[in-house]
Amino acid sequence: MKQRSSNKGDDGVSPVIATLLLIALTLIICAIVFACLMNYCYTSSGQFSEDPPEILAIVSVDHYNDKKLTFASKVKLRNIGTKPLVNENYSAEVYINDVKQYVIINTLQAHDFIDTHHFGISTISGSGPTGYEWEPGNSGDFDLIDSMVQPGCTLRIDIIRKEDGKVISRSVTLVE
Repeated sequence: MKQRSSNKGDDGVSPVIATLLLIALTLIICAIVFACLMNYCYTSSGQFSEDPPEILAIVSVDHYNDKKLTFASKVKLRNIGTKPLVNENYSAEVYINDVKQYVIINTLQAHDFIDTHHFGISTISGSGPTGYEWEPGNSGDFDLIDSMVQPGCTLRIDIIRKEDGKVISRSVTLVE
């Protein structure tokens, strides 16, 4: 058989087109992987590294009963947000030195709190928890068990929306 040679000089076109196609395909795959990783990184950092706002702020921690140091652990919170919170829609978690305490607060509604199973806290009171909504500017008291909160520790209270378990408020203070 005779090998046929081309006089037109187009033998080099196929390798150039193949190289360009490979480069284009590689760039497209890189762009897809990059987009997926950016979405993953954004989602991860949005969930775990971003702190929730402070809506119910720790105003004070009182250690005294009748002017005697008893480490009473009475925590005063104030709604420093701009919107009222429907008390029955929220629960709270207590952390001391970033360790979750066995404190059960299933509602912020003072009247409903009496009927709930609660532990580590005796009462919830004040103008915020006694109403249907905890209005901006109103305060409330969480009377935790005595000696739970000691001077020098870091106290954190997270307010959790019952509907989806999301922390909607986080307040942290160094107890004096």
